[in-house]
Amino acid sequence: MPAPQDRRRTLDEIADPDIPTLAHIPSAHAKRSPDRIATLYEGNRLTFRELDACASRIASALKAAGVRPGGRVAFLDKNSDAFYPILFGASRLGATLVPVNFRLAPKEVAYILKDSAAEMIFAGGEYLDIVETARAEAPGLRTVVQTDGSEGVFAWAGQADELAATVPYPEPDDTAVQMYTSGTTGNPKGVELTHYAMIRAAIEGLSVWPAMFRPDAAVLATMPLFHIAACNLGLAGLYAGARAEILRSGTPSEIIHLIAEHRITVAPLPAALIHDIIKLPEVTLLDLTHFDTLLIAGSGIPVELLREAQRILKCGFALSYGMTECCGGLTYLGPADCTYDAGDKLKSAGKPIGVSVLKIVGPDGKELPVRQTGEILCRTDRVMKGYWNRPEATEEALRDDWYHSGDAGYFDKEGFLYVVDRIKDMVISGGENIYPVEVENELIQHPDIDDVAVIGIPDAKWGESLLACIIPRAGARPEPADLEAFLRPRLAGYKIPRKYTFVDSFPRNATGKVLKRQMRLDFADYSA
Repeated sequence: MPAPQDRRRTLDEIADPDIPTLAHIPSAHAKRSPDRIATLYEGNRLTFRELDACASRIASALKAAGVRPGGRVAFLDKNSDAFYPILFGASRLGATLVPVNFRLAPKEVAYILKDSAAEMIFAGGEYLDIVETARAEAPGLRTVVQTDGSEGVFAWAGQADELAATVPYPEPDDTAVQMYTSGTTGNPKGVELTHYAMIRAAIEGLSVWPAMFRPDAAVLATMPLFHIAACNLGLAGLYAGARAEILRSGTPSEIIHLIAEHRITVAPLPAALIHDIIKLPEVTLLDLTHFDTLLIAGSGIPVELLREAQRILKCGFALSYGMTECCGGLTYLGPADCTYDAGDKLKSAGKPIGVSVLKIVGPDGKELPVRQTGEILCRTDRVMKGYWNRPEATEEALRDDWYHSGDAGYFDKEGFLYVVDRIKDMVISGGENIYPVEVENELIQHPDIDDVAVIGIPDAKWGESLLACIIPRAGARPEPADLEAFLRPRLAGYKIPRKYTFVDSFPRNATGKVLKRQMRLDFADYSA
């Protein structure tokens, strides 16, 4: 199929002077289109008028509960229709929302509640026991409000008056949300993101999603809203006056039927889910003509899967690169370039969007030429205010007006960014720099491998050598010699692992990232 045209709009065309903070989103649209649906969740809908009134009542109830501007309010639940009203309600009061990963253990939840100094928490019924356990470690937590059920947040706020107009809206530089990083090493850090940064992220996202300005546009929130990318995607839709549909969970069949029947415009889906969807026998019978862009969530998509998905779904595909500290996606590989016949471009993360500037530097801090790998640095007006109560970590990350990502990558001559690996995961073997993800990307294509993680282990001769830790497919057990033969035409000789081991699983953090630091400790004394 031919590559679709890039249909970006300028930031000036999108920027709305009536929406300088998150708190202004529901009130601005309540004045313009009060009866337009703002959110939809399991048949429950809120118009912009209702969303604005609900956010105002939540703000009033928060104030009555003793929360003041600058106070921290936590949220612990799966996706639901309570998330955005609570976010806007906290914003209306000038408080800061702290979304908590619902996959965390009680000890980890307790750490975030204590570290953030959360005064109250909104929690789903299935997480109330975790909250009660965590309260012993978070003495500042005064109030717990259930988000769901007949006595949920809407009933809790329903008796409150709408917040008096005399209460000032927050300033753009106030902290809107405090999201915690996944913590691959040590405890997670609270990332303070301002209203200005969140609004800029929405504007820059909309610059590459012009379809979100259609009268019937809708974005589907399928990924957990405690992640910045998922939260911002819904906010971008609401900023544009579009509908945010919120999905708590769903099978591949339920998700694609919802996209078709509710005429979703933009949705994020991981490659594994795309694979399952296009195998459904009924998918070719669905009307998906309104489905404009499928955002590939995660770490990319195999070429053959993209080819088949484009043939069947006939929508645009896109992916991006970003991080919580910079309020989500900084680059974008849009439908014009994210195609099965794009060659090496499909391995890239696209080009910077908006006014963000990225560069690649070496260990000496000097900028590197094209196709040389180094650390990715970013200068953007939507960078974090800092890490909450972590001045040293903030100074380390924000130096000379640049955010130091810790990610390794390079630019090609056309300006496309290629993300290679984490700097700290780089292996130096015999004086050569090796980024394990390059090896992983090749090994995962072997038919007998289900998953793979490559790490560096001590080597008396080479300093370090590569160990490939492999989860084989059921019933398979590939021989190391066969794996080496598989890699030989694909990689330089020094990038081929010297040792292989087979495991049942990898250590992961709460968001599913492989803990390579732990693996390096586990296999420090490994010998074949």
